[in-house]
Amino acid sequence: MLSRAERLLDEGRYQEALEYFESGNDLRSVFGRGVALQLLGRFDEAEEAYETVLAADPAHQETLANLLAMSVEDFDLKAVERYAKRLLDLDSTSAIALRGLIVVAVERHDYEFAAICFAKLTLRDEHFRDAIEYRLSRQIVDRLKDIHGQVAHTY
Repeated sequence: MLSRAERLLDEGRYQEALEYFESGNDLRSVFGRGVALQLLGRFDEAEEAYETVLAADPAHQETLANLLAMSVEDFDLKAVERYAKRLLDLDSTSAIALRGLIVVAVERHDYEFAAICFAKLTLRDEHFRDAIEYRLSRQIVDRLKDIHGQVAHTY
């Protein structure tokens, strides 16, 4: 049943997927419910489902990443920072956490910290670097590079 619900998510049929996920109470179903609700734009309900997952498994990285993404969309910088730090505690190279902290740092005009986070994105995250540069003005990107020198890693 869960694989059917996951296929429905992949097909963009979020409401139908939600109905499947609501029939289960296991952690995977609750997480799936959160995903479906998030994709439907029902963030408050998605957050409740995600918090249920985190209560059972505080190290559930996908849940933290989804909460971080919702917080960015809501532009809740305190929540972005909170979830990013929790995610970095679990995975010090988490690209989504680093990108979240970059958003927070730039909004706070803390370009030095933004540059540090920007520099931690590895070559495998190159497409994320491009997305970040696209969202930031050319002046901010240049300032990040000026503060931290060469931004791209050579490895």
